[in-house]
Amino acid sequence: MRKGACEAFACHTRPLTSTLTSGTTYDQITRQTAFAAAEAVASQMPGAPMCFISAAEAGWTSDPFILPDFLKNYLVAKRAVEARLQEMGDRGQLRPIVMRPSLIWSPSRVASLPAVAAFALGNALGIPGIDKPVLVDTLARAVVHSLRTPGVSGIKGFNEMEELAAQLK
Repeated sequence: MRKGACEAFACHTRPLTSTLTSGTTYDQITRQTAFAAAEAVASQMPGAPMCFISAAEAGWTSDPFILPDFLKNYLVAKRAVEARLQEMGDRGQLRPIVMRPSLIWSPSRVASLPAVAAFALGNALGIPGIDKPVLVDTLARAVVHSLRTPGVSGIKGFNEMEELAAQLK
């Protein structure tokens, strides 16, 4: 693996402790930013890979009526980016890779372990819409391997992320 690839990935993710300025929307931080990045990739490096970290919930065919507005807006933005990347991929402008993790976790964040356990149990029991939590290291390795492997494209769920991560040498 190229030195710094995972570090570069990590510095472009937003930790849970980040705060947004007043008036910032998911549309601005997700959709508009990703669209601008995709256009830059397509214009400067046509056909190059671009990986987007989406959300497992973006794959839901319908949203539960109980979703709060912020989560609805979050999913609308994620779905818009997925659709744009697919369109650009269909036109050969870039090679879209979409990772759809649910809960992303690290053993160093002890406070997250109860939620991780709940998601893992829900997934093991087959509860619809509950995906297995993904280790941040697994996600990073899957992204790096996907970017480096020409045949990898499309939407990747937790099983595929684990497989891709295991292939990184």
